[in-house]
Amino acid sequence: MDIQKLKYFVSVAESLSFTEAAVQHNISQSAISQQISELERQLDTPLIVRNKRPLQLTWAGKILLEESHTLIAASNEALKKIHLASTGMTGYLKIGFLGGIEKVFLPQAVREFRQKYPNIYVSMHQYNWAEVNEALMREELDIGFTLSHNLEKFPNLVGKELRSDFLCVAIHCSHPLASQETINVSDLINESFVTFTRKADYLLNDLTYKICSANGFTPNVVNQSRDLSALLFMVEAGLGIMVVPGPVREVASPDLRLIELTNPHSEFNVMVVWNRNNLNASIPVFANHLSSYPVPRN
Repeated sequence: MDIQKLKYFVSVAESLSFTEAAVQHNISQSAISQQISELERQLDTPLIVRNKRPLQLTWAGKILLEESHTLIAASNEALKKIHLASTGMTGYLKIGFLGGIEKVFLPQAVREFRQKYPNIYVSMHQYNWAEVNEALMREELDIGFTLSHNLEKFPNLVGKELRSDFLCVAIHCSHPLASQETINVSDLINESFVTFTRKADYLLNDLTYKICSANGFTPNVVNQSRDLSALLFMVEAGLGIMVVPGPVREVASPDLRLIELTNPHSEFNVMVVWNRNNLNASIPVFANHLSSYPVPRN
């Protein structure tokens, strides 16, 4: 049923005048009459007795008038929801995060986003570095936080830089190197390492081996885990050292030191990214919100 025709009918039915209804809608009386006639043909029943003055509604016309306000209100509400969805102001947004690099800005940013856009339902899911990129590629996530290192391996991912930082080595504060301001990877040749299993996070696992290999040695990996907190616990226990992104300092124990690596390519960007093929209209809404949010830089 054409909602506009229904609106014309309501105007005629309530005023019992084609002339008044025409004035309300700023169209000719003949146009109003024609629209009502088309509505009657669609419904296959007369709605208005035209040879009476004032006009009279048929029984079917009275029933339609009773239902019309509900139908028009439902149509308006549906159109409102469609508009909100098309502009990203309502919907569902799945956010992937790493748990360390975003701590200084993400909780408050999400809290303010939900206050500003209450019709967008937000869910948050923690992943390791490689996992978040893979989930974004599969569109299991709508938007996520990651590192610029090796992002070219995920060609569908696009996004914005949020802050710059450096790769670091995490060591216990009692470690002989703990007093240094910076460390060269070559200084770690005799150290024991802990790292993610390759299945859990092949990006950081591969990066650890790559930067050590570039300095002429293979890291002596003595323990592996799929969980960052477990790996940092091992470092705190003195079982080894770990190559980590600098923002991990936000979740590290006070007994750990994260010291910047001075080697080439140790600088990277923390990024918010999404799949260029993902049509979720809430993605740019969140990305723009985040862009206006003051993200601390290293």
